[in-house]
Amino acid sequence: MSSRAKKKKLKVKKVSFKDKDWWIVQSPKIFNYKEIGEIIGLEENIVGRIMENILYDFTEKYSDISLKLQFKVVSVNSENHRAETIFFGHQYTNDFIRSLIGRGNSKIQTIKNIITKDGYLFRITGICTTIKRARSSQIDLIRKIMDEVIREFALLYNHEKFIKAMISKEIDHQIQRVAKTIYPLSNSVISKSKLVSIPEGGEDKEVPDDEFDIVEVDVKRSRKSEIKRTERINVKKLWHPKTRPQPAKTVEKPDLKEEPSEESDESNTE
Repeated sequence: MSSRAKKKKLKVKKVSFKDKDWWIVQSPKIFNYKEIGEIIGLEENIVGRIMENILYDFTEKYSDISLKLQFKVVSVNSENHRAETIFFGHQYTNDFIRSLIGRGNSKIQTIKNIITKDGYLFRITGICTTIKRARSSQIDLIRKIMDEVIREFALLYNHEKFIKAMISKEIDHQIQRVAKTIYPLSNSVISKSKLVSIPEGGEDKEVPDDEFDIVEVDVKRSRKSEIKRTERINVKKLWHPKTRPQPAKTVEKPDLKEEPSEESDESNTE
């Protein structure tokens, strides 16, 4: 049988727009089941779709407008036409990442696979930028600090609390607190995350609070990574707010009018 005859037999039934239904997509429990949008499709084709929202939709803070959240549909309820999702990852916009990197500083990036306390596997991407250009030994040590802090957070908390730590920038603050002893940082951010695998029976069981423990990291320093007293940077001087240049003060010029001389006065009297 020719290939053309096979194609004629394997006709796919077309699905019209009327056969599709609208489904309300809701966020997972850690985001309080908030409705994040609607999608259209068949019941068997809804599972696996990914919805993207910004953190501003949940917090209504303008500072969170550059953080994108991804949710993956895992199940549907045909009775009320709702689709349940899980947190699939987050990512900052390219414009925000480019704004962190300036001329004359060092960019330190790490990509690490970590497993949370309850067995969720995430792929994490972190970025740190220094105030000025750092040495290679200092860059390697700051990268180790980033890896250790992320690993400690994963060992301490379940996936709900770990997601909260990433989104609330708690991990960023902890990295900056430890790494500033090696070299002062201008920025520290977990720029991207992705959920790689879920353990059997894994689900969101709690809504995490805003309290986190202080992570202590023991990193062996070398003499090359230490900052000498002559090479230390005055951070306050570098981060002093820039003032607008004030216009130059105009100096009032004296009136150089010719005063009548005594000789002219005498000539007039004569």
